[in-house]
Amino acid sequence: MKDTALVILGHGSSVHASSSIPCRLHADNIRRMEIFHSVHCGFLKETPLIEECLDHVEVKKVVILQHFLAEGYYTNKVIPQKLNLEEKDLEVEYLKPIGLDAYIQDVLIDLATRAMGDWKPEETTLMLLGHGSTKSKTSKDTLLEHIAALREKTEFAQIHDLWLEEPPFIKDWRDVVQHKQVLFIPYLIADGQHGGWDIPEMIGMERDMYASFKAHAVDDYELKLTNALGKSPMMVELMLRQLEHLKKG
Repeated sequence: MKDTALVILGHGSSVHASSSIPCRLHADNIRRMEIFHSVHCGFLKETPLIEECLDHVEVKKVVILQHFLAEGYYTNKVIPQKLNLEEKDLEVEYLKPIGLDAYIQDVLIDLATRAMGDWKPEETTLMLLGHGSTKSKTSKDTLLEHIAALREKTEFAQIHDLWLEEPPFIKDWRDVVQHKQVLFIPYLIADGQHGGWDIPEMIGMERDMYASFKAHAVDDYELKLTNALGKSPMMVELMLRQLEHLKKG
């Protein structure tokens, strides 16, 4: 695909500078593989902005990869409007968000396995923490589908969803968990403000306390919080799966 540019679109943040790091690192990794003519990034909240990212593309063929974990308001409405592809003289292949791929379940299992240490799954509640949205009823669907699959693939005593912007809310985790050992995995691309600050405080831990998968005592529970799913080294492999499928097609 040497005649094609890859453009990776992410959310980014105007508040927390680390939010775009996974997207930029994944772009660097793919760039070094020399699969494409060039690899670019575009963000909703950081520069280069999505509405400007195609200005730097020097070839006519473009693959747009959405560095998001679910479909929703941004991927279905905001990003297409900002790209304004109808006005661009380009041949564009527009891919679905990477989180829709079933391989994300393997990424989750790998992260959970590494974080568990000597904990036994059959004695542990796995809580997957999503963003949710008040603007899109479908934003939760992707994670709920992955959770249904994980219940079949793993031996966790309980697997449940919690959300930042929709019920059941993360702050109410005690009302949901059924076991004293609880593993929290943020179903987010980057730690950023939500993963590094908001979520730890909502579950009773200090900020940025997910390092080394250390267990923390909160009330009479033992809690572990991982970093964001998007920081997994398997994420580039997930992205390449989409690109390989495109190549075969």
